[in-house]
Amino acid sequence: MGIVLRQVSKVYKTGEVETSALKDIDLTIKEGEVLIVLGPSGSGKSTLLNVMSGLDTPSAGEMYYNDLAIHKLDQRGLTKFRRKYLGFIFQQYNLLQNLSVKENIEMGAALSDHPLSIDEVMDAVGLTDKAKKYPSQLSGGEQQRVAIARSVVKNPAVLFCDEPTGALDEKTACQVLELLEKMNDLYHTTIVIITHNPSIALMGDRVIKMNSGIIHTVYENVDKKRVGEIKWG
Repeated sequence: MGIVLRQVSKVYKTGEVETSALKDIDLTIKEGEVLIVLGPSGSGKSTLLNVMSGLDTPSAGEMYYNDLAIHKLDQRGLTKFRRKYLGFIFQQYNLLQNLSVKENIEMGAALSDHPLSIDEVMDAVGLTDKAKKYPSQLSGGEQQRVAIARSVVKNPAVLFCDEPTGALDEKTACQVLELLEKMNDLYHTTIVIITHNPSIALMGDRVIKMNSGIIHTVYENVDKKRVGEIKWG
């Protein structure tokens, strides 16, 4: 069934000032799909990712992962939920600088009860020949590939990506997106990509457009593109 949100809201309070970041969100993330959440800065898309992944808690509403009521979990329960079912890729790579490429990926495998083969994932992301190198010896795109491999090797049911290409040039960004596409093809991982780039929306099975904390549009891509087919403006 995937992840289901029902009337989910998020309000931040600073003193007596309240800011509504999400307003009555209804959404179902389907198992195995590539879902793109599109919107400008401040639209609420990153808040939505944080809430539906259990990194933050909703102010109101209900959230479910299959039969698990996420909104009822305490912090320990949320940590267990994230560890068991989810993977994360952020704009910042968050690699451990004193560990090699393979050792960073092994850290991801250690968090899972049923990890994928480390060597298989390294081969899939094109890092086999970089296994013994350290993050400081890699390009930005290579570091992002390590971060993706570290998340994918966990064999997560859902992979959340928050602006995963935001710090990359166009060529490297395409390589990263092709890698995410490959992971969805190989492992049928549900992938949620948060972005402000409308070109990336073309690779999604479905696209959500957000603004001011509200989902304005949800549509299916009847002419879904492979990353290699997208013309980047």
